[in-house]
Amino acid sequence: MNKQFITLGLVISFSCFSGSVLAATVSSLTTAECQAMSKVGVMSSSAPVQCQRLKKVTFKYRDFSNRVHTNGQIIVMDATAPYVGKIFDELYQQGFPIHKAVPIEKYRGDDTTSMTDNNTSAFNYRPVEGTSSLSLHAYGAAIDLNPVQNPFVTFARAGQAKYSPVEGTKYANREIYRYGKPDRKGMAETVVDIFARNGFLYWGGFWNSPIDYQHFQLSKDMAVMMSQMTAQQATLFFKRYVEWYNSCSRMYPKAYSQYKFNDYTNYLKHKLGVSSISKAYQANPSKVMAQIEQVPLRSEICVKR
Repeated sequence: MNKQFITLGLVISFSCFSGSVLAATVSSLTTAECQAMSKVGVMSSSAPVQCQRLKKVTFKYRDFSNRVHTNGQIIVMDATAPYVGKIFDELYQQGFPIHKAVPIEKYRGDDTTSMTDNNTSAFNYRPVEGTSSLSLHAYGAAIDLNPVQNPFVTFARAGQAKYSPVEGTKYANREIYRYGKPDRKGMAETVVDIFARNGFLYWGGFWNSPIDYQHFQLSKDMAVMMSQMTAQQATLFFKRYVEWYNSCSRMYPKAYSQYKFNDYTNYLKHKLGVSSISKAYQANPSKVMAQIEQVPLRSEICVKR
């Protein structure tokens, strides 16, 4: 049977470019900011993404007392920054509370201290907890949101759960609405779709063990490739990535509401006949970019079968 393919022709508008009083702003890191990050170990010459490929997103947010703050800041990979700005604009517009958001060098790169202070953060040159493998935070490709309301949960062999930060134990029950108790706010379950629509499709709340409710990320394969690309190439790739998800989700709303999606990297791997786009890019950047430069086609490949 012949399958009909439809070209993606989307125009993405970013609230951070709109001139709105709510709009987040994107700026480059200053030399002083980069030096401060290096001084406390948040940045290193070994980091896969250096300061020139990072951006600071400054945004407005409401805290849990509904007070408005205009100085929320988060540091992410350059290609993702406009979309991260849009995420936080949407969170503000929806009244989603954030306790605080300051770059993690304020905590000398100590993730535990940042989590305990219920700080929303992103870039930090560090390994995955309990491993030697680099975290997606080291690429500026992961965001941790309200760690107290959305704790990191690990399990001992006997099954006992450990919550980080400890205060997050109060949120072991993930129900937002509970009989006889006040509604709970700031929980990540309510904003998974906002992150997904802006490129952060992968949520740690979907994992079995550990479970990382605070954590939204790109895939490791795409983050590695984007770190190898020029800023211009990574920007085009991520634009295609976001367009693909939003177009496919409109075409297959039921499947996407059930998180049965293939992302744009799956499409690229299918078109290129490879199992890893980062390895494919490393081997032949021109071939991969030639495919990315073509407007992608959507079809049943949008849906994970």
